Amino acid sequence: MKLIFTFLLFPLLTAAQPIINCKEVIKPYEDFQSPLAFEETVAALQKTLNSKGITIFATIEHHKAAEAVGESMSPATVLIVGNPKVGTALMQENPLLAIELPLKILIYEKEKAVNIRYEKISATAEKYNIKQNFGTAEKIDAAMQQLIKLSIGKLKN
Repeated sequence: MKLIFTFLLFPLLTAAQPIINCKEVIKPYEDFQSPLAFEETVAALQKTLNSKGITIFATIEHHKAAEAVGESMSPATVLIVGNPKVGTALMQENPLLAIELPLKILIYEKEKAVNIRYEKISATAEKYNIKQNFGTAEKIDAAMQQLIKLSIGKLKN
């Protein structure tokens, strides 16, 4: 009887397992380690982005905001960046993508190492079912990764 019950239960347990789709295995971030000090890394990124026509819409210094309210945390800055000439096509295809743009780059210090995390727009574009302009999202990611590497000296100009 136990054997029959096991055979009857097995298909139900299999059906109850989560289904993994492509969206769950796409790496949404690209991580880099900077050989520069924290402030130098932020300045180098800002300089490189500006020199290539990337607009820096905002610089959010989380650690300084924490200090302003009597808290402390490791250095962490988010750069909100983009180029409307390029990103607009993605939002034209799906206006809901606008909540995800401009792009974000996090520079943070952890265990005395300076790290950079870039949120990839191609992963976000897939989430919003961008098809027609998906190649644009991939080109944006490739360009941003090159600019980050260039700014921290891991790529020659």
